[in-house]
Amino acid sequence: MGAIGRAREKLRAGRLELRAARLKDPVAKLRYLRAAHSSSGRSGAPWPLWKAALVAAAMLLIAAVPTDSDAWPAPPAETPQPAGQPPADVWLVEERDGVEYFSNGLRIDNRSAVEGIPRRYPVYDAETLELREWRTVPAGIVYHTTESHIAPFRPEQNGRLMRAGQWMLDYVRRNRSYHFVVDRFGRVHRIVIEAHGAAHAGASIWASGGELFVNLNSSFLGVAFETETREPARGAELTPAQMLAGRVLTEMLRARYRIAEANCVTHAQVSVAPSVMVVGNHLDWSANFPFEALGLADNYAAPIAAVALFGFRFDREFQRATHSALGRGLALGEELFRRRAQALGRSESQHRAAVERRYREMIQALRREAGTKEDHSS
Repeated sequence: MGAIGRAREKLRAGRLELRAARLKDPVAKLRYLRAAHSSSGRSGAPWPLWKAALVAAAMLLIAAVPTDSDAWPAPPAETPQPAGQPPADVWLVEERDGVEYFSNGLRIDNRSAVEGIPRRYPVYDAETLELREWRTVPAGIVYHTTESHIAPFRPEQNGRLMRAGQWMLDYVRRNRSYHFVVDRFGRVHRIVIEAHGAAHAGASIWASGGELFVNLNSSFLGVAFETETREPARGAELTPAQMLAGRVLTEMLRARYRIAEANCVTHAQVSVAPSVMVVGNHLDWSANFPFEALGLADNYAAPIAAVALFGFRFDREFQRATHSALGRGLALGEELFRRRAQALGRSESQHRAAVERRYREMIQALRREAGTKEDHSS
């Protein structure tokens, strides 16, 4: 190539780099440079002009993709993962004969609805573990299994299925166990009204987007599917009707309360045993939860907050039992705990002692608040 040709190539490359620089999205920038290079028909263009630009764009793309090691929660200098966007609006069309009808096809039977304790809960800062504020709007959804005995889902078992479902509804209503139950026929029953807390999560911890929630009865809505866990590694199974009902119920709740996708989690992900500081006190949906079928990202990969923030432990048998589902979040939580300790200049044992003390303080404060509510209402 002569001097004139090289000059033309240099001028053309400069123009392309200028146009590429205006593209903020690394993916769009890389596609543009590749397309421009292909359309030029000049595979012999000098390395510094074409390939260097392509490599630079590719490096920007790699830098823009978050990895597990950058996932929240992490040392203070790092950025939380985005919470995702809520679905399109879903609205109540009408209520007739105790049943609510929604724009996305959801139907909620209100004939079993009861009251609990008015919703009010603390939100903590996930980095400092200090109290941020008190709220009354649900922040998330915890998915459960009823763990009730179930009959084979077959036509000849219809009477038995109906009786078992009614017994289950009577029990959870008496105990105010959940906000919603989805029975095996896909019927959605409101149990505890959303303005009140339900006794669905007990000792539990979750965090996302820099926010930390402790004991989720009030902060999260409880949605239970009528099914049982055969074994932790396999999880439970849902009928096609339950899948459909769970999806439209999730859509409505996320739209109504602007619930982040990252706060749609299973009971096994949040359940803890404070007396021995271990996770996995309840194992419902430790595997096989159909996140995608319900229109959600797979949150099994999210770090288990109790492990990452408070140093809760788990045995390897439990990790193996959950295989690649909950086990991913456990391993990531453990790594993030180590990194947090290093960032604060502590040994792991020093850090665990400090955050355990802070966790105990939170629990005591919540108990005092609960006692104040009871005294106030009497």
